[in-house]
Amino acid sequence: MAEAGWTSEELYLLADRGYGFYQQGRYEEAGAIFDGLIVLDPGNAYYRTALAAICLALGDAQRAVDELSTVLENTPADLEARARRCEAYCELRRWAEARRDLAVLQRNGEMNHARRLAWRLQAQAGTA
Repeated sequence: MAEAGWTSEELYLLADRGYGFYQQGRYEEAGAIFDGLIVLDPGNAYYRTALAAICLALGDAQRAVDELSTVLENTPADLEARARRCEAYCELRRWAEARRDLAVLQRNGEMNHARRLAWRLQAQAGTA
């Protein structure tokens, strides 16, 4: 539920601005907006998933894992969040956790992400 005083349209406009910054590679600005949106609406999975993508772009994989884990605690079936968390685990070289997320993706038929992430795990784990 959003913080009182903000309309859903205002929150949408802020998120749209943050996404625009992300597309332009202005990750710090995008991150500031999505950090603020999470304060206003902490249960919003889109805001947290977007912030996680920004954190990955900035090289903060642990923060990405934290944000995505919060999403998955509330919505374990969110396959997009699970795929991003698998990527973040790969960045952190936490292969066991990455494989667990990959297994969930495969069990649930998410083949596009699963195939890509399986290749990544295979390539990176071989260099570990």
